[in-house]
Amino acid sequence: MKQYKKLILLFLIIVFASCIIAPIKKVPLDFMLEKTGFMADSVDYENGMYNFGKVMRRVLMVAALIVFLVYRKSLRFGTLISSSLKMRPGFFRQFLFGFSLAVLALLIYYGIGLLSGAWVIHLDFIIYDQLDSDVLRESIFDIFKYLLIGCLIGFMEEIFFRGFLLQSFMENMSVPVAVVVCSLIYSVLHFFRADVFVSTGFQPFVGFVTMAQFFKPLFFDLVKHLPAIIGLFLVGIVLSYALIRTKSLYLSIGLHSGMVFMSKTDSIFISRFREKLIWLFGGDSKLVTGIVIWIFLICILIVIKKIYNNSYNYGKV
Repeated sequence: MKQYKKLILLFLIIVFASCIIAPIKKVPLDFMLEKTGFMADSVDYENGMYNFGKVMRRVLMVAALIVFLVYRKSLRFGTLISSSLKMRPGFFRQFLFGFSLAVLALLIYYGIGLLSGAWVIHLDFIIYDQLDSDVLRESIFDIFKYLLIGCLIGFMEEIFFRGFLLQSFMENMSVPVAVVVCSLIYSVLHFFRADVFVSTGFQPFVGFVTMAQFFKPLFFDLVKHLPAIIGLFLVGIVLSYALIRTKSLYLSIGLHSGMVFMSKTDSIFISRFREKLIWLFGGDSKLVTGIVIWIFLICILIVIKKIYNNSYNYGKV
């Protein structure tokens, strides 16, 4: 069986297994929430209701981890990832370049937004024209926290999407098709979530109900989410191209980490007028919506092509 067919089958297995496990997982969770209050904040527990969507995402992650561990040899999970994580000369320089490129591009993007009036300076640690040292320390702590989170997310997602998924697709598809398919999956999976509030008590079909809510945005709210889907698709293209040009994950990890870091940190310094220039800068909380950021992503793609023009690549792109 071809690799991409195996992945489709395993995805279906993960989804079905998660729906079966979900009501079983719900029983001890209900007990802990009602009797001890343990983990109540993490699932927004209040008045006997809580967000099972958050629980379902964790169930899916555990189910996926177990499935990939069981089938790791046939999928060659470790082999594909290790080949793209080899510490060749200049690997850390690639990471720093990717991180710096993402940060610089987004700083310019924010600057354009500020000049156009779509964004405004917003400093939480300046209270009534006075510097609040406690809030300043908290903001600095948040910056370092977001830096760590950005690097962690960048590392984990690049290992799976580009290190494993993209390279798996390239074994049975042409490089352009593999990049498009992988980037589309990367984009769509960001919407594979929903807030599903349930009451305590045994509910045998809670997994299937929650899963249906996860799929709902892709089938019933597609137009609403289309700008973000396009933006995330372009992000996937850029990160995939970084792997192809360098035969390494370090550039894509750096780019991804820088993007996540900036998207989480910007709320400390600036605020967006959501009703102004929506078509240029986007109208929701996602950084990737709006024509301006799409242009910047294309510019990053061009920079990668210019700088790594003589690097090894898997084929013509």
